Amino acid sequence: MKKLYTLFTALVFMTINAQTTVNFTAEEGFSNAALYTQDGWDSSFTGTTWMVDTSIGAITLSNDWQRAAWEQGFSVSGAGESITFRVDLKFIGTFGTNNNPLLKIGFSSSSDVANSTPPANVVFLRTASYNTQLQLGNNANSGPLSPNASLVIADCQATGESDDLAVLVTLTLGTDATSSTISSKLMNLTDGTETVIGSYTGINSNVYSAATTNIYGFIHAQTLTTTGSNAITQVQVSSVTMTQGDYLYSVVNQYGSSTSSSTNRINNYGQIGSGNLFVNKNGKIISY
Repeated sequence: MKKLYTLFTALVFMTINAQTTVNFTAEEGFSNAALYTQDGWDSSFTGTTWMVDTSIGAITLSNDWQRAAWEQGFSVSGAGESITFRVDLKFIGTFGTNNNPLLKIGFSSSSDVANSTPPANVVFLRTASYNTQLQLGNNANSGPLSPNASLVIADCQATGESDDLAVLVTLTLGTDATSSTISSKLMNLTDGTETVIGSYTGINSNVYSAATTNIYGFIHAQTLTTTGSNAITQVQVSSVTMTQGDYLYSVVNQYGSSTSSSTNRINNYGQIGSGNLFVNKNGKIISY
């Protein structure tokens, strides 16, 4: 048992080291200015673009259609391998208009977003189903992911702002662009709930070609602030994380890897597969 815990601890430590996180703080070298003026980032070159606010440790936006890209390139080694982009965020205001796309989040083949939108594969974070769902939509925003990955909007709305949320998007390379997959889930960090994992298969050929050399974390506001009389007035992104591997699943197996399998999860006693309390990828005990 002790050996299993020791092995698990070592594997979790290595897994954490495979993550790269940015928190937009002064300690990280950020200043209160447009995002495109900061080292390692690009954004729409306008007067109403993404801004850094080090007092809250976030990038903020109060305008529609503005792009942001992490200029650090990441790669996937080949077919069957995955990479996960996580964006932690909240909205200021109240969710309004039905079927409204708020943001799209995912991977782009270029980090040059100052004046144009590069080829990208994304999920849309949107209001849907007569304003009852906060939902993840497919790359064209023509429908939900499959299966429908959504949370009840009322459960995500606090007074004058949303709960703390996170969108995780995983790219898994296939043998070609048409067999590659985007998978995603939405998490409510305030109440600990999360959606099912939804996905679509088939990605842009430029994204596929770039994936083994350099792809980039990409965020693109949509009709963010046009949500009725109780409008969203701002989005705040408090951190972004890029992780090698599929990190959509919350629990780990005996090898320290995230897993969806009910037969090889590590429980709170270091055993495999039994009970309903398990070890998550941060080494904490959770109910699953």
